[in-house]
Amino acid sequence: MNDRKSLLEWFGVRRESMVRTGIRSHTISVGDATAELNKAVSALCGNDKEEAMDAIKRLLMAEDEADSHEASISADLTKGDLDAREREDLLRLVRRIDFISDWAKESALNLQMMLEADVHVPCDLWSRYAEMTDALNKAAKALLISIENLGVNNDKATQSSREVERLEHVIDDLYFSTKKAILFSDTDPRAVFLLRDMLHGIENSADSCKDVADMIYILIVSDSRKVR
Repeated sequence: MNDRKSLLEWFGVRRESMVRTGIRSHTISVGDATAELNKAVSALCGNDKEEAMDAIKRLLMAEDEADSHEASISADLTKGDLDAREREDLLRLVRRIDFISDWAKESALNLQMMLEADVHVPCDLWSRYAEMTDALNKAAKALLISIENLGVNNDKATQSSREVERLEHVIDDLYFSTKKAILFSDTDPRAVFLLRDMLHGIENSADSCKDVADMIYILIVSDSRKVR
């Protein structure tokens, strides 16, 4: 049996397995991290620095939880009945999922430094970051839907994975327009490189979402061609 086909079937048949439920929980924790990043930035649109700091703290907890899920899934995969190729595919998928919250954390830490230094950033820029992180959070939610339907409703999984790709393109466009806005803004010079790094983290988090969605899409398309 082909590795790709058997892995897709594994997702459909092993719906209650520890690994499958672990991957779902992992993706939920990652989504929690992106949601808190959006809440932190959105709070700054209203100059609510206290709420922004609270959201960052919740994000860090969600990212820690995501790391714990990754470690648990990796351990469980060593005990399962998957072939080596299938196991490696799943490990790669899980690592890519974890990168989403890793990069969200990096953005949050840069944001935290700006808040601690109390540097001036125009409200227009925070609005742009809020728009980007909202799209990132939507991408994480679409990714969860795709993973939940993999091997069960592959049409829905494909539709959601393509939505992740669309949102990643939206974030790419916002990335460059926001970069230009930073250049022409009256932002405190101390904040500029942190805003740049924060922007880079959001983009990489979105890229990781797309990487996972692409893996799902390739898995489904590869299987459907073999069936024909």
